[in-house]
Amino acid sequence: MTMRRCLPSLLLCALAACAHAGAAAGDSLAREPALARSRIVPRVDHHQHVMGPTAITVQAQLPPLPAADLPDDLAALLAERGRLSGSDDSTAFRALYTDDAVILDIMDDPWIRWQRGRGAVGAVVAGYRPGTRFVANAYWKDGSAGWVAGTVRRGESDEDRFYFALGLRRDAEGRWRIAVENVTQQPPLPFAQPVTAERIIQVLDDAGIERAVLLSAAYWLGRGSRYPSLEQEHAAVRAENDWVVGQAALHPRRLVAFCGVNPLKEYALAELERCAAMPGVRGMKLHVGNSRIDLRSAAHVEALRRFFRAANERRMAIVIHLWNGPAYGRAEAEVVLNELLPQAPDVAVQIAHLAGGGDANHDALGVFADAIAARDPRTRNLWFDVATSVTEETTAEELAVVAARLRQVGLGRILFGADTPIIGRPPPVQAWATFRRRIPLTDAELRVIAGNVAPYLQ
Repeated sequence: MTMRRCLPSLLLCALAACAHAGAAAGDSLAREPALARSRIVPRVDHHQHVMGPTAITVQAQLPPLPAADLPDDLAALLAERGRLSGSDDSTAFRALYTDDAVILDIMDDPWIRWQRGRGAVGAVVAGYRPGTRFVANAYWKDGSAGWVAGTVRRGESDEDRFYFALGLRRDAEGRWRIAVENVTQQPPLPFAQPVTAERIIQVLDDAGIERAVLLSAAYWLGRGSRYPSLEQEHAAVRAENDWVVGQAALHPRRLVAFCGVNPLKEYALAELERCAAMPGVRGMKLHVGNSRIDLRSAAHVEALRRFFRAANERRMAIVIHLWNGPAYGRAEAEVVLNELLPQAPDVAVQIAHLAGGGDANHDALGVFADAIAARDPRTRNLWFDVATSVTEETTAEELAVVAARLRQVGLGRILFGADTPIIGRPPPVQAWATFRRRIPLTDAELRVIAGNVAPYLQ
């Protein structure tokens, strides 16, 4: 243990000694178990991300929907809605909104809430800047009901500041009125600047964690039609993977890189082979949901079989996020067990998030747990990370089920991961502290998880 990691513990001990001088010995001994548990720290964070210039700009590269050519009556309604921004014209409000209109009040952030009635509508609309324009991207109307959706801009600017959706209703005189107004702010790009290895080293140091696995998000670039051609898409994937590998190379004793790819793409096997030849790359990150993979599709499963087989031939480990939607569960896990794991018997396969999409998915996890209990040889190199599976919001009932599953799978297969720096998720020091404090495992069991190191790091 380094001196840096010893000093906090020494300080805690010194403070405790001063605070409890003269106290009964029993009181001091009662506090010792909690202090001992707090010293348990994982050796490795097996689920970290860095984001290069290609990944952080992909959202900005997505083309917006074109402006819709509205019928005259709806175009007039939108023009009048823009004119009322910053106005207190109560007569115009009565003509434009229904008596029982509801509006999303975004003026009192962060206490955004729905308000009802023309008075509330007038107060919210008056808070907009004069010159606000509502630009439609889509609409629908049929009889007495309709809607318009689009973006909100200021003045002559082409910059989209907000998104809007208006629910419309015809009055007795046949005029369209706004019954529901929902305007939301455009969220900022997830990362204003690339997430670098230096940032990862900082959060590892904060947590006292020795090493981390950097998982490339290049698979994200292969979702949908973000690029004009497949060649341009592959170039972006290569650039992002190269950037992640380069960042890991800055701290080779502490960081290792996994490339990322959508395994359904025509270039997937070529990218796997390219990454396998790069120094320091230990494996590939796959994301079933993000890549729009259907594990009940024979064609998709065959593409995954080829990918797993090629990864095994090149001794490339696989970290896979399996969750792909609300219907995901036992059937998809059985596909992984029966079709995919046999293709990669010689490399570690790490299933992220305890087989879920954030929380553990016990239907899927149960398939693997049963196979492990039966000593199924297909599970010989199967591992699971606990990233995001225990949070402050996890219920006591769920915590008990998670702990039971961990024991059933076998604590020796469980890896710590924080899945950061994804926006809204706590850094490793907090993620581990929450897991350590809330999971109903013994100190001895917790030490097993903290000490686990995936075989691709050994």
